[in-house]
This record gives sequence, C-alpha cells and structure tokens, in this order.
Amino acid sequence: MGKLKILINLLNKKFMYLDTNSQKTKKRVFISFHMDDLHAKTLLCTQAKSDKFDLEFLNYAIDEPFDEKWKTNCREKIKKTSVTICLIGEDTSKRDAVLWELNTSYELDNKVFGIRIYKDKGHTVPKPLKDNNAKILKWNISDIVDELNK
Repeated sequence: MGKLKILINLLNKKFMYLDTNSQKTKKRVFISFHMDDLHAKTLLCTQAKSDKFDLEFLNYAIDEPFDEKWKTNCREKIKKTSVTICLIGEDTSKRDAVLWELNTSYELDNKVFGIRIYKDKGHTVPKPLKDNNAKILKWNISDIVDELNK
C-alpha cells in the first residue's frame, strides 16, 4: 500500500507540474546569426528565460563552421522548429550560412523574422528576409515574445 501511495503522490506532482507549466508557451526556435554576433544569440537566449515573460525558448542554433556536414545537421535542426529568428548585425547579410539557413527555413515553412541587434543601426537586412517581406524588429524582448506568440 505504501508504494501505491508514493506512486499516486508522484503522479499528482507530475500533473501539478504540467498544470503550472501549461501556461508557458513552448517555441522551438532556430536562431540564424553570424558567428561574430554570438554574444547577441547568448543574450537573446538568456532574456527569453526570464520569469517576466510567458515563454520557454528552446534554442536549436548551430555554433559550428559552415560545410556540407553542417548543412545536413542544420536542416535537421530547422525541421524541429516552427520559427526562425535572424539576428541582424553588421555583416549578417553577407554570410552564406545565414542566407542558406533563411532560405531553408522558408522552404520548410517556418515563420521567419529578423531582429536588429543594435536598435540604432541600419544594418543591411539579408535578402531572403527582404524577398519574403519578413517582419524586422528592433531589439526589445517584449516585442520579440509578442511576435513569437502570434
């Protein structure tokens, strides 16, 4: 009888855990960025974990060099996501890996939008974002969360 009671308590805790977390919005997000902007990706992931926002951010970014093996791994990671965020910095629009990630994200029907890393800079928006009239946000975590939840 003791084991049954323990099992019931464990199940109740599990369901309580599920209930309290059911309010969080889980978004599987792929982050496309230029490796020189790794600091921005890290900041975005940290901000998304804040208790201020009703969001659980599952990051599928790849922090490895661009080659054929990378493309295969990257495509699989993008397939696991529903949203791709492109962090737009000074040289983002010139990076072959970023352009490939964005085109692949569109090909796989992900929602795609861009975030300007520096609010006051007008860095060039990558062509796939322009061609698809993607929404471009200034860095504001509340606006980012709102866009993810649309």
